[in-house]
Amino acid sequence: MKITILHNKTCNIWRTTKGIIETILKESNLSAEIEEIAVANDAEAQEHHFAGSPQVLIDGQDIDPMARKVTNYHESGCRFYIWKDKLHEGPPKEMLEEAILNKK
Repeated sequence: MKITILHNKTCNIWRTTKGIIETILKESNLSAEIEEIAVANDAEAQEHHFAGSPQVLIDGQDIDPMARKVTNYHESGCRFYIWKDKLHEGPPKEMLEEAILNKK
């Protein structure tokens, strides 16, 4: 399994997200390659289909199905997640767990 975390320079919540992912992997006795990609400009955002920071891909697939609706990509901006009818600054642990455990 490959987990990619895309982020920009203004939203540091990606560091927390990475820590949560590492905890989930450890607790589940799973291993994965974790790649971090810093998106520096709009051209890179377009190239990576960057939907805001942090963006988590598992084997190339965004963990948030809502991201498939995004068609305008920009480097700037923090990304919010809606999980179980609640708004979160980053992907909540439960969302990450479900995505990771469903890919194992």
